[in-house]
Amino acid sequence: MDDVARALAAAGRPAADRMTTLGGGCIHRVCAVTLDGGERVVAKCASANEHPMLREEQLGLERLAMTGCVRVPAVLGPPPTAETPVLLLEFLPAAPATAAAWSRLGSDLARLHATPAGARYGFEADNHLGRTPQKNDWHDDWIAFNRLCRLGPQIDRAADAGRLEPREHDRLRRLLDRLDSLLPPEPTPALLHGDLWSGNALVTRDDDDGVRVAVIDPACSVGDGWADIAMMRLFGGFPEACFAAYEQAAGRPDDVERRVRVYQLYHLLNHLNLFGRGYAGGVMEAVEALGG
Repeated sequence: MDDVARALAAAGRPAADRMTTLGGGCIHRVCAVTLDGGERVVAKCASANEHPMLREEQLGLERLAMTGCVRVPAVLGPPPTAETPVLLLEFLPAAPATAAAWSRLGSDLARLHATPAGARYGFEADNHLGRTPQKNDWHDDWIAFNRLCRLGPQIDRAADAGRLEPREHDRLRRLLDRLDSLLPPEPTPALLHGDLWSGNALVTRDDDDGVRVAVIDPACSVGDGWADIAMMRLFGGFPEACFAAYEQAAGRPDDVERRVRVYQLYHLLNHLNLFGRGYAGGVMEAVEALGG
């Protein structure tokens, strides 16, 4: 409570009247805070040594908001610090989902991925995918970025932790060596949410547009827009109307299914590293589907 009080003071907000823990905070404690006067905000609270993860999230939310393409909660305070490891965000009230809202999300994502994001792949800062560190060094080549900053580090992490059998590790390394046959070298660089599973999509009531799907908890980078769609498809929870609206606006490249499998492999490897050998079968099925 003291950390939240300091964060509210630093943001020039009234004091907290009461706090309620919200579900869905996989890493940090998330609370709805009712302020004196009745306004509600969200406080994400970390330990002092994990405050950089909150700063990464704040940067991602701010960069997504700058595009004007997708609905995200507004950041309400200064960056979290070790002394005040709290991220204050706009409270987004939940609303019943509608088909129109999901279609709008697909269109929003297509606009996001069509918005110019520079000429290179990476991001201005490293961040985390869940608890996994995510390198975002800038690269001119998308294949090199995926080899050195995405698949390669996940494969190395899994091997070092003993989560891969030697034969599995060899097959993954061989796939990495022929990545240039699986991905385009220069897809249009787009700002990505980066961690777009259904738990990070919140149906909310928008003052201007009725019901809308907002996106939260990003792990941003600049890359191929289909990487966001790949994760959405992998773990489910998004209706077909969302994907149909995306494809109507963005088109559908001939090699999209192969791209999607590669991007899904990254998330399967991350789950292998986070949660153990229960995901090894899914990893190797993806390798098999890619001809490895």
